[in-house]
Amino acid sequence: MKKQLIRFCAGLLASIVLVGCVAYMGNMPNGKRTDGIFYEASGIHPDAALLMVNNRAVSAEEFLYWLAYDCDYLTARIGTVDFNQKVGDTMTYGQYAMNDAESAVVLYEVVRQWAEAAGVTLTDEDQAALNQQREQYVQYYGGEEGYAQQLALMGISEECFQRINETYFLYSRLSASYCSDGGALRPSDEEVAAFASQNAYYTVQPLYWTISGDESADAASRAQAEDFAQQLKNAGDKDSKYQELAALLAIETSEGGQTFSGSTLGEELTAAIAALGEGEVSDVVETDGGYYVFLRKPVDASALLTAMFDSEVAQRRESAAVKYSSRYYSKLSVADFYSKLTKQRSAMSSTDASGDANNAG
Repeated sequence: MKKQLIRFCAGLLASIVLVGCVAYMGNMPNGKRTDGIFYEASGIHPDAALLMVNNRAVSAEEFLYWLAYDCDYLTARIGTVDFNQKVGDTMTYGQYAMNDAESAVVLYEVVRQWAEAAGVTLTDEDQAALNQQREQYVQYYGGEEGYAQQLALMGISEECFQRINETYFLYSRLSASYCSDGGALRPSDEEVAAFASQNAYYTVQPLYWTISGDESADAASRAQAEDFAQQLKNAGDKDSKYQELAALLAIETSEGGQTFSGSTLGEELTAAIAALGEGEVSDVVETDGGYYVFLRKPVDASALLTAMFDSEVAQRRESAAVKYSSRYYSKLSVADFYSKLTKQRSAMSSTDASGDANNAG
């Protein structure tokens, strides 16, 4: 079963190497439940608090769900994994999986807490989508019993699974409130401009030619770039002229331009754009890969808001106060957990297969 929105966005949940002091607590709830293969594989009660995020408990069930996912992912990519083996100079595969699982649970909990503080809740439309999603799972696995068996193989209760899926919808509602005109969480125009300045974001209309390595063809491209740059500089209506020139180059355009971070453009292109005022046109900029001409535009706030939202979520995650259960967290062996988990899954799958065969007979 594929989890809905395993990762909110690329980059936000790349594995983080957690360094510095680790705060352990000995008075977290220990839990009472003894059901499920996560308990059998780890000896940790699913309802025990494995860590705290801003003084709110994250259950062992949710953490181990993400840990199992990361172990499954590594195994699918690499094959048989020795989770005690070093990957790079700083950590083992087991530590990598622990770090990534922690990154996931902290992010999901931070999103829930932000939504709660902002008064953002699921809409009727969201709840209908969740219900439809569940029904699709039930149909895919052949009915309620098959769906329940799949959840059991995943090691997670339906309540916890739904909670994880609901967080995706909360994230989407937060994003809409933050990025939409009139949204309750939308930053002011001044905040958008400050973010663009501090993080070197620019909006431009670009023209570009690829350097092919053929001296004659590249010389022709350079000459055309010089000609187009001059045409654009001389034009009274630069936006219309840009559209005309871009069409000749088969460049897809957007009315507001394209918004880039200086960190993604490289020093040469960033310096050329930064030197322009709004409405100004650059000379031809040559890089190893091609020739570029830029028409600088006002920063497109709508394009920037998504980057601002991602930055806000990342900042909230990074600044979250995380404390760990001294009873469970530091003693959790990924290698031992995953070895027992795979054996439990295999045994459950064999039992289910035998039952199906008997029913068929």
